[in-house]
Amino acid sequence: MFEARRQDEVTVIRCTGELARNELVEIAAIARRARDEGRMVVVDLKRVTHLHYAGAALLKAIPGLRAAGASRYVRDLVFAGGAGGYVEIYPDVEEAVRAA
Repeated sequence: MFEARRQDEVTVIRCTGELARNELVEIAAIARRARDEGRMVVVDLKRVTHLHYAGAALLKAIPGLRAAGASRYVRDLVFAGGAGGYVEIYPDVEEAVRAA
């Protein structure tokens, strides 16, 4: 499950529980549109317990995408999906927003 909110010049996508591939497709589409509008995008993974690692590969196609709060396990799934070198990962949403 996820929810996207626009806050000033940032779109924060807060995710919860297990993220299936189809949800990651939707998250990637929202993030792509926001980035195309020139908005910063942070995907908050703090409450994610599992994600479809192949779906995580979709995130690597979005330049400048930031993720925050991922557990070691979820971070490993992002890397296993091939997005690790493309998605900037931060400890929390606030730090992701502050990073230049």
